[in-house]
Order: sequence, then C-alpha cells, then structure tokens
Amino acid sequence: MKKTFLVLLLFLQVFGFSQIINIPDINFKNKLLQADINNNIAGFIKIDLNNNGEIEQSEALNVTYLFLITSNISSLDGIEYFNNLQSLGCHYNSITNLNLSSLNQLINLRCDFNNMSSLNINGLANLQSLICSNNQIANLTFNGLNNLNTILCNNNLITTLDFSNNPSLTKLNCSNNNLASINLKNGISHDFSNVNFNDCWKTGNPNLATICVDASELASVQNHLNNCGSAQTINITSNCGLGNEEFAVNKVVLYPNPTNNFVTLHNEGAFFTTVVIYNYLGQELKRFSVIDEVVEIDLSNFNSGIYFFNLLGEKNEIVKIVKQ
Repeated sequence: MKKTFLVLLLFLQVFGFSQIINIPDINFKNKLLQADINNNIAGFIKIDLNNNGEIEQSEALNVTYLFLITSNISSLDGIEYFNNLQSLGCHYNSITNLNLSSLNQLINLRCDFNNMSSLNINGLANLQSLICSNNQIANLTFNGLNNLNTILCNNNLITTLDFSNNPSLTKLNCSNNNLASINLKNGISHDFSNVNFNDCWKTGNPNLATICVDASELASVQNHLNNCGSAQTINITSNCGLGNEEFAVNKVVLYPNPTNNFVTLHNEGAFFTTVVIYNYLGQELKRFSVIDEVVEIDLSNFNSGIYFFNLLGEKNEIVKIVKQ
C-alpha cells in the first residue's frame, strides 16, 4: 500500500504540478490571472481556466495575444511557455532583459519604453513588426527574420544595424542611437525616400559614416538623407563587404552579386574546404569540396531568388547570393 501511494504521489508530481509555470514576477503573473472575457489582456479570453491561481503550460498554449502595457513588470520569465503567441505588447514597463527566441509563432512585438539592455529575437521567422524604441539596447541582431518588414528602434544605444538577411524590410526608424553604420543591402530594391522611411536616420547619430544599400537604392537613400536637412557627410555605397580590408580578414569573396548564371569564389589560401548552397527555405541544394583558390560556380539551373552559401573550413561563413 505504501509503495502504491509513493507511485501515485510521483505521478501527480510529474504530470500535475510540473505543468505549472514558474513566473517569478508577481505583476506579470497577476496580469495573466486577470485575463478573462471582459478585458483585452489576452484577447478577451480567460487564461486560468481551472481557477487555481496558477498558469499551467496547457493554459499558456491557448494564448495567441498578450497586452501587458503599463503593468510595472520587470521580468517576463515564463513567457517562453507561450509557444503559440502571435502578438505581444509589453511596452511601458520596467523590463531589463527579454529573450523571445523560442516564440517562433510571434508576428508582432512591441516592447518600447522599458529599461531593456538585451533583446533576443533571433530565429523568429514569422516576425513582421518590431517596436523596441526608448530602451537601452546596444546590440540588436535580426538573424532568421526573413519576414521582418517594420522596425522602430530609435532612442537606444545601437552602434550598427545589419539588415543584409532581411529582404522584407520596408520601414525603419533608427534615429538617436550611436550608429556608425547601417547595412541595408539585401538583394531587394526599396524606395527609401517614400513615407515609410520618414525617420531621419542621421538625427542623433553624429558618428554615422556609412550606409550600404543595393545599387538600385543609392538614389532614393541619398534623396532621403537630403530631405533630412543635415550637412552631415555619410558615405552611401553598394560595395559593403567587398573592400580590401574585408578581403584581408576573410580571404574569400563571391562575385558578382547579384548574378545571372555564374559566381566566382576567390578562396585565398584554401581558407574554406566545402561549399553548401541552401535556398530561401533552408533546404540544401548542392554541396561540393573546394580545392582551388579560384572556383567558378554554375547557377544556371537555379531559379531566380536568394541563396545562401555556407562556406566551411577553418571557420564557417554564410554569404547571401541573389540569382536574377
């Protein structure tokens, strides 16, 4: 009888109590418990369905929307269990660090007006809109964010922005940071002088020296900066990543980019030994060994689009090539 009781107790611990999410921030937890059909905290649904004063993993999976504005929240620890979340608004709080990399269904994120120094959104392939302005963020990366089209990151401490792997970007506000460079060269042509880019990037960025764009965007970016009314000199170029310093550091170059049929790989010192080509969806299309220092790669059988060349050897490097 005693043995049976112990087995039953273990079963309850594993399959019952372990379902409860640990949410250290009491204000965050209380906000979740307040959600019901009469308010918009979770899109007019009740989260704590069994009324036990706890949030369980199964309950978190029912939530696709959270609106947590002005709730005196300092931590969103526990948010990683809301795996079906598509829209999160946590602006006007006191959050210092936010890691959302596990929420791969997230589409819209607004986390402006916090005390945030760290924001991890890498790998959120469905993310389309990010508003993270008025924080203390110094480093912000956008790896795997193929659908990101809007970013407002003004009034932070960011020193560089790289959107070379974000072909969907159509709106950018980044004034009042510590920017030295912006890389917008991603193989997709945009009109940066239109209303979507009404933020003057060089406002509050006195050290901004270089903006790299696709060749077709040079005129619109220059026009955009001219409309800002500042005399600040900024080098607008389409040759980012192909200068002499870059050659010396990486000892590799792929050109031309964009290309129609062939790409030439310069691999000084056989720095890389293997090339793997992936398509936009991450599917491996071709793999081959590299022996010579100059290799011509035939892409004539590839459809027009964006391809990623994973160069493997002493270190790994990924280069994006646009096939026209």
